[in-house]
Amino acid sequence: METWLFFIYTSLMKNIEILAPVGSMEVLEAAIQAGCDAIYCALPSFGARAYANNFTWEQMKEVLKRCHSLNIKVHVTMNTLLFEQEIEQAYQQAKRLHEMGVDALIVQDLGLIHLLHERLPQLVVHASTQLSVTQVEQIEQLKKLGVKRVVLARECSLEQVKAAVQTGMEVEVFVHGAICICYSGQCLFSSIEYDRSGNRGMCAQPCRMPYKLYQDGKPILEKEQYFLSPKDLSLIEQVRELEELGVCSIKIEGRMKSKEYVYECVHQVYEVLHGKTLGKKEQKELQVTFNRGFTKGHLYDQRGNALMNTQTSNHQGILIGHVIGQKGKRVRVKLQDSLHQNDGIRFVWKTGSLGFRLNYLYDTQGKLIAQAKAGQIVEINMKDRLPAQTKLIKTIDTTLQKEIDQTIEKKQRKVAVSCHLACKGPGYPLECTLSENGHCVTWISEELADVAKNRPCDEEILRRQFSKTKDSFIEIQSFRFALDVPFFFPLGALNHIRNQAIDAFYEEKTKANPIIEKTYDVKIEPQKIVERHWIQEKIHSSMEGLADLRYNVTNSYAIACLLRLGFSCIELSLECKDKDIQAMLTGFKERYGFEAPVMVYLYGKRRLMIMNHCVVNTALKDGQRKNCALCHRHSFYLKGKDQKEYLLEGDAKCHMCIFEKEAWNDLDKIAYYKQLGIQNFHLFFLREDALKKAKILKEFQAGVQE
Repeated sequence: METWLFFIYTSLMKNIEILAPVGSMEVLEAAIQAGCDAIYCALPSFGARAYANNFTWEQMKEVLKRCHSLNIKVHVTMNTLLFEQEIEQAYQQAKRLHEMGVDALIVQDLGLIHLLHERLPQLVVHASTQLSVTQVEQIEQLKKLGVKRVVLARECSLEQVKAAVQTGMEVEVFVHGAICICYSGQCLFSSIEYDRSGNRGMCAQPCRMPYKLYQDGKPILEKEQYFLSPKDLSLIEQVRELEELGVCSIKIEGRMKSKEYVYECVHQVYEVLHGKTLGKKEQKELQVTFNRGFTKGHLYDQRGNALMNTQTSNHQGILIGHVIGQKGKRVRVKLQDSLHQNDGIRFVWKTGSLGFRLNYLYDTQGKLIAQAKAGQIVEINMKDRLPAQTKLIKTIDTTLQKEIDQTIEKKQRKVAVSCHLACKGPGYPLECTLSENGHCVTWISEELADVAKNRPCDEEILRRQFSKTKDSFIEIQSFRFALDVPFFFPLGALNHIRNQAIDAFYEEKTKANPIIEKTYDVKIEPQKIVERHWIQEKIHSSMEGLADLRYNVTNSYAIACLLRLGFSCIELSLECKDKDIQAMLTGFKERYGFEAPVMVYLYGKRRLMIMNHCVVNTALKDGQRKNCALCHRHSFYLKGKDQKEYLLEGDAKCHMCIFEKEAWNDLDKIAYYKQLGIQNFHLFFLREDALKKAKILKEFQAGVQE
């Protein structure tokens, strides 16, 4: 006999949303049965995970119906930068999603946020973490653009979270998953070095690559390390504290992760929010689904080795034993945890590692076995000799996978519904009213009641027949009756009426609401054009009235947005090619009737990353970054496997920036840019000597005076 677990999900015990990552239909089901309140997903275009299994339009319809029937919200990510030729296409995608009933869009591009606010004012927009929001002033600006929620940067402290909540904006915080070591949205490493923009969903993950660290031209450590690779964030045990701070949504990273990962993360968050204390078993289950080591991150001021895993950047699994010897072509392992045939395992020693699926497992007598327990000695096929005390880690737990699969299959999440049944008697229809969470449907049967010759359809019979909702999305928790005169319906007719009422209720819950679209009619006041050239020699200096490279401006709507927010000059993103700049400026002038007051980066080493982490202090001291000033007393750089060098520069607040070694030089394009109407230029000097600076400035002056 099959056992089914009916799961009436309730959020009465909490005031915070569990937001789950979803990249496929099977992961969606895992998130639902684990207890999520909302999911975030994407279409193939304009999402920050271009290589994920994103949904088609048809699948998105299914996702919306499945989720909305169960009161689960659907947020769609459109969190990439958009070039001029893409902005209208992105708008049309957003409009179609709005028409389909999506609950919110998660957006990075300021131009798209501005356009959606003007043309689709009812559409709920969330500011992506790619906007690097850490300050109250940023939130106040986003309010002016109609943004309803901000996904805070992972670099925020608890005090910054508290301050964000006090603005009245909805605040969303990441609590589990991978961390970008660079402030999100500010990383150009992949774009500049590999022509794969992280701001456009194609990150090559240079932060997960090994490097050598050099001081004054000499290597500090013999071995390469993963100096830019952080551990994974895990704040599952702290979610109650975030709830008390007023955070409205806790987010799990991982749209490219497995269904086991998503189920385990969501389930554990759900359990903690409902009062459960997690033990070692739950911790191991979380670790084996995916981990690079866990950290509490910037939120709890974890630094250095508490934040970073410089030894490796891949999945660490859980330690389950050590090599104690070799016997022919098999290695002997003393287990400290269970091991099953077909588990994923990896041997790790000081100078290397080797991982595979465990197809064959033997006892010490050479007998093939399916599983082994902690304390047991087992043998595993291995041609190469491994050093004694080589670690054995488990990276895939097939037993846990089966348990999760079975749980997902047996659980049936439902919504609790009230049912009102009414019939005036023979010759009248049966009226079934289903209501829940503001939704209400009354189904009037086509069948008419007969005279009750024997037992009439009393409350007991009706309750029994209408409670048979096993195959539906509802569970009727309360009944009310209005039965005037005894009557009779065949049981088959009652079942049919019940199913029709449920179908009508499903249509009511999953229908999309009509939208309001306005004409884009935004006036931008022409700016007084003042020729300004920014000669920058300090990393974090700024110019009054300038929206600098941090704003990632790649289209004319973003220019208009920033001008309306009070900036007088807009610096164009380093992601823009010449054709993008030309299209942007042409679009702006055609729409607003005057030249856009923009600035271009003309000369200087381009910043690839900015981090709330110090590579130097972590490698040479304790990683606590207490104004050690090492980065100012010596010259440091990283060298990758491709032998490219990247400069490391720290500031007074112990942020560290990575710059390309050779300066970007577009001085020969001054005349071209002036023809486009550009009059503002940015020059940045870093590690140039006096002669080099003088030469560049002379060349620049000659160019602008032509």
